[in-house]
Amino acid sequence: MMARIATAAAAVVLAAWFAYSAVDAFPRQLGIDFYQFWGVPLARDAASLERTPYVDAPMYALVLNTMADSSPNAKFREANRLRRTLEPMGTPFLYAAFSVFPGAYERAQVLFTMLLYAAAGVAVFALSRLRGLGGGAAVCVAFLVMLTFNPFAQDVRSGNVNSLQLAYLVALVAISSRRAFTGWAWLDGLYVGSLALFVLFKPNTPWIALALALHYLALRGVRAFAIGAVWAVILAGVAIAVGAWQFGSSHAWAEWFQLARGMDGSALLFTLDRGNLSFAMALSRVSPALGAVGWGLAMAGVLAVGLALALSPRDASTRGVLDAGQRAFADPWFAVTVGVAFTFATSPLVWPHYYVLALVPIAWLVAPERRCVACVAGAIACYVVLSRAVIDPLVAREAYGVLQAFSVAAWLALLPGMFMFARAAARGENTPPAPAAATTGT
Repeated sequence: MMARIATAAAAVVLAAWFAYSAVDAFPRQLGIDFYQFWGVPLARDAASLERTPYVDAPMYALVLNTMADSSPNAKFREANRLRRTLEPMGTPFLYAAFSVFPGAYERAQVLFTMLLYAAAGVAVFALSRLRGLGGGAAVCVAFLVMLTFNPFAQDVRSGNVNSLQLAYLVALVAISSRRAFTGWAWLDGLYVGSLALFVLFKPNTPWIALALALHYLALRGVRAFAIGAVWAVILAGVAIAVGAWQFGSSHAWAEWFQLARGMDGSALLFTLDRGNLSFAMALSRVSPALGAVGWGLAMAGVLAVGLALALSPRDASTRGVLDAGQRAFADPWFAVTVGVAFTFATSPLVWPHYYVLALVPIAWLVAPERRCVACVAGAIACYVVLSRAVIDPLVAREAYGVLQAFSVAAWLALLPGMFMFARAAARGENTPPAPAAATTGT
């Protein structure tokens, strides 16, 4: 009884602390990423622009600059001051999604910030419950994470979408880990199909989507996966159509793709000096021969070989590796961890708020199903070096070199746990869950 009262009291105190912090911080949260997500569709509609922002960013910027210069809203003017020029790299589908927000900047930002808080809070609460915490303790953990995890603070400050992505990933992990499939193959196939929307909304996630697709294949079998792939094609077509509708032409996707192709190690606008925390970019600075993209591919190869070796049974047979891989990928936590690791290892562009996605492997490894000191230590190390308790003092002391090193390499602490789980699968210690019986459905 006393424990429940103490937990409830702690939850109330943390909620009050969080509410005060959120209200206090909002005036300084200019949402410069949200400004672009919101501003591009607004500018197009306001000025009836025909060309896309991928080929005529200056015109979109001019429209927003003119609107801001004449606006009485200080928040809008200050965000615009930091974004007098635009760097429109979002997909047409992402801009279409943000077209639903109000045309008044501060009102739109309030709504979006509340959405980020809700998404992150619910996601961390769900992660805590999935790892065995009671409701009151899970509430406390959710508030603590939102108060102390620097990538989340960065996500809200810039107005990006990683908290929304986290909520989506946690939902998929919950469905699989709780065996919440319906048994109707066409309905359950939306699990894979929704991954197409996930990637086309913000394409910093293809490795995670691929890992979860492999998870569904390992868990449900080839037939169910094929149905999911059909859904993926259908929903990808819907997302492409919505994006094309937003800009009045299918050329928008071709122009976006052309822009994205130019984001290699030499043409990438955002280097380490501009806040990019890409591990591949850091390696390309040490050894420029391969470039950021080349180093990313090399890191993908290193991780793939490492996983293959970890999954190899004593006889090292191909069949044994495949069986171990099926056992490992049948666990959604492992699948997301692999996807997150490949993302941070290979991407030429990693912003601090991308680390919000690391909360899923951290939650998995900090409370493993079996004794694993390396798993717990790695999860704690990753969280601590990305926490405000470490980051804020480094910023105050202007120790930017140390800060950058910690942020670039934090994901490496998750690898021992990932490889140890794969090794356990090779020994047959990870028993694959029984696939849910699927029917065709109607």
